[in-house]
Amino acid sequence: MNLILTIAVIAVLVWGIIPAGFAFMIGLCIALPLNYPKISDQTESIRTHAPNALTMGSIILAAGSFLGILTGTGMLDAIAADIVKVLPGFIGPYLHLVLGIVGIPLELLLSTDAYYFALLPVADSIGSGFGIDSLSMAYSMIVGNIVGTFISPFSPALWLALGLAGAEMGKHIRYSIFWLWGISLVLMVISVLLGVIHV
Repeated sequence: MNLILTIAVIAVLVWGIIPAGFAFMIGLCIALPLNYPKISDQTESIRTHAPNALTMGSIILAAGSFLGILTGTGMLDAIAADIVKVLPGFIGPYLHLVLGIVGIPLELLLSTDAYYFALLPVADSIGSGFGIDSLSMAYSMIVGNIVGTFISPFSPALWLALGLAGAEMGKHIRYSIFWLWGISLVLMVISVLLGVIHV
């Protein structure tokens, strides 16, 4: 029955007939009496798991507010534009490779939206002046940054996963950044060798 309920909730989420929050609440309302017929057992289960859920909710709300303020004030767009401005001129013809190589550290400073909607257009306009193909710029930035979501403090899903695992963001970043950066660089090299990214 639990498997059927899980599949049904996922189906409702994929179908999109009701908001995700409602789907999970309906699933919870069915799962509780299904697994805990007694009201006292249901209450105890809620009491056991409620602190973690409330903590994660407050963290995601705080992260969303922080990101909303940075986005709404234009600060993330300004950061993205200024990063490109301070790059030395001699790396112009290799700008796409440089941005791909530093894609993981940039994920710590910029949200995904700021990276692709603010930094990418600016970098593309600069790179086109040096003869860099727009597709090469886009591919380089995507390949260099794609695994960065797993260490981005702007990712609510990461906060949720760390909360459920009982881990800390700072410790996770210190442990994971070099592994993920290594994976990113390997992907960059493979992309260049395959001709996806033109040098």
